[in-house]
Amino acid sequence: MKEKVALLGSSGIVSQRFQQRLANHPWFELVAVFGTPENAGKSLNQLTWNLPVPRPKLPELEVISCPNIDLNFQLGKLNIQLVFSALPSEAALEIEPILRQAGKHVFSNSAPHRMDSEVPLVIPEVNPNHLALVDSQKSKYQGGSIICSTNCTVMPVTIPLKPIVDKIGINSIQVQSEQSLSGGGLQMITDAKQSGVVAPEIPGEAEKIAEEAHRLLGEVNGNEVTPANFATDISCKRVMRDFGHLVRVNVELSRTTSEEEISTLFKNFTSLPQQLELPSAPLKPIIVENSSINPKIHQWAGATSIDNPDPAYDLRSGMSVVVSDLQLSDNQLSFTAFSENTIRGAAGGCLLLAELAFQQGLLV
Repeated sequence: MKEKVALLGSSGIVSQRFQQRLANHPWFELVAVFGTPENAGKSLNQLTWNLPVPRPKLPELEVISCPNIDLNFQLGKLNIQLVFSALPSEAALEIEPILRQAGKHVFSNSAPHRMDSEVPLVIPEVNPNHLALVDSQKSKYQGGSIICSTNCTVMPVTIPLKPIVDKIGINSIQVQSEQSLSGGGLQMITDAKQSGVVAPEIPGEAEKIAEEAHRLLGEVNGNEVTPANFATDISCKRVMRDFGHLVRVNVELSRTTSEEEISTLFKNFTSLPQQLELPSAPLKPIIVENSSINPKIHQWAGATSIDNPDPAYDLRSGMSVVVSDLQLSDNQLSFTAFSENTIRGAAGGCLLLAELAFQQGLLV
């Protein structure tokens, strides 16, 4: 029997990525979707589909809109303990703790609670041990918890850094990002298409990436995380591309090495999700390309069939990070990395996180 789950958010890009990836999930059954009053009472199939692939066959569910104080009552009626959140930040700040206090497990793609000391911020291949923080939450909140996935741009930065940090060590990183329109939401895509221009500035993004990278690569000590200690220099800009974030990374390594060793570390890297064979875990979290990155092709990296990817059935589709342009001089390493921001960087990464916690028995 599948675990019943609910989704907070109905018509946004990330919420529809959740719907897409839950449509045929082997472990989780989507039984409730909560949305705005404007969408209340509409079936999922009546909502405008905002993804550039066909809408999968979705369950016959009507969007529920209710006061925040009634959310737990509605979830209780359906016997739902596991909730995915694709809420805007302001709503997530208020609603997610309400659900946790009532004993629900909230897997959040929203930002407000990512840096809370008691909340695990986790990329399953990078720091699965940080899920240990869940225990202290469960003891305080009637068994409930909030578990957060990360900023979308930190994915192509920290996943390639993980094997380097473990085997070689780093002193500093420089990152320049080129982030797609979908990272700013559906309205940003619409506005950019109409005007033909996009504002390159992303206020506060560089600081978020640095803060989250230090936490993700840090160590759990008791009920808190000691951040990793390396210098950062990060700049971010928005570009005229619908999907996929690209980062150019320069790393000062702690020791000299060879391009062959770095390439081997990338190609051979696997982690707990691969060992557990989780449904959304790509066989290779890092794919090394000799040629330049092609966003239209590489947005589906990790798919069983890259020529005919179907993210509604192939949950590995879009879940790998692609690395290219690997160069090394003394202890200075540079590479370019790319990932699909609404899949690995949002709904897919959050769903993989829930699979990991569920498989490890942390949600009981």
